[in-house]
Amino acid sequence: MRLLVYPFWYLAGLIAFWTVIPPLFFTIADWLRCGRMRLLQRHRQWFWAYTFLACALAWATLFMFYPLLKAFMQSLTDFSLTSATATHWIGLKNYTDILADPFWWHTLWVTFLYMAGTVPISVLLSMVLAVQILKQPPPLQTAFKAALYLPGVVSFVVSAAILKWIFHSGGGFANAVLDYFGYAAQNWFGDPNLALPVLIAMVWLSANGVGIIIYCAAIGNIPPAYYEVSKIDGASAWATFFSITWPLAKPATIYVTIVGLIASFQVFAPAMLITGGGPLKTTYFTNYHIYRTFYYENNFGLASAMAVLLMLVIIAVSIVNYRWLATDVEY
Repeated sequence: MRLLVYPFWYLAGLIAFWTVIPPLFFTIADWLRCGRMRLLQRHRQWFWAYTFLACALAWATLFMFYPLLKAFMQSLTDFSLTSATATHWIGLKNYTDILADPFWWHTLWVTFLYMAGTVPISVLLSMVLAVQILKQPPPLQTAFKAALYLPGVVSFVVSAAILKWIFHSGGGFANAVLDYFGYAAQNWFGDPNLALPVLIAMVWLSANGVGIIIYCAAIGNIPPAYYEVSKIDGASAWATFFSITWPLAKPATIYVTIVGLIASFQVFAPAMLITGGGPLKTTYFTNYHIYRTFYYENNFGLASAMAVLLMLVIIAVSIVNYRWLATDVEY
């Protein structure tokens, strides 16, 4: 019972820390920079700001920042539950071993192909569908939004079962369609040339709900006067889209793109539930490789180093895409 109480005491202490220390630090910084002018008022502003943020920051510290730090420290050791000897500090050896391992780069390449195949098309589909939905009457808009968002609510375990039934190599729905049109049946998840494209195609068809909702909100807030002026000037639909809709919806595009990039680099469930990383390792994603290293090889230090490297890759790709897309965007 005492073990269950400990996290709550840690959480209470972190809440107290975030409520007291940062306001005091920023108040002293303001005093050193600006003197005593309105010092009490500034402290009150910082205090109430961090009072409202303290619970969220404490929760993030206990369940996100601390595990990240723990994972990084573990990545510098040879920690393993199967080892008969004590854990040793090995420094950057895990990182050098990973970077020298061709299979690590193979999993990154597979994950990158998945990301390149899913994110651009999903963003484009989300925007196009949002534009078409907004042309409908309000009741139909609500119905379409709910219908397109529904696949995102369904558990991926259920989605994987449906996907395996559709692309079953025997009497699956996809092969039934091919047979109807006179084409030969395919071994969808057994063919190295088809397994990854099938997983990518299913993302196009089922993972656009969040993007559609965001684009509907962004495009729906564009003043109608802009489109009226465009119509009066005789601009075509394409010119209107690229001159008005696309630029003014750019903040939504940045968000949808970066969130999609992060999700695609963290892909795990398709390999775990559908393909098992096969055939011939063509769907062996990086997250699945980390999972196998952690749970099957019991090499926790090496798996932690892989997780840290994957996090750095995600951060780097996100920053590059943000700087590329966020030019001349005003928030």
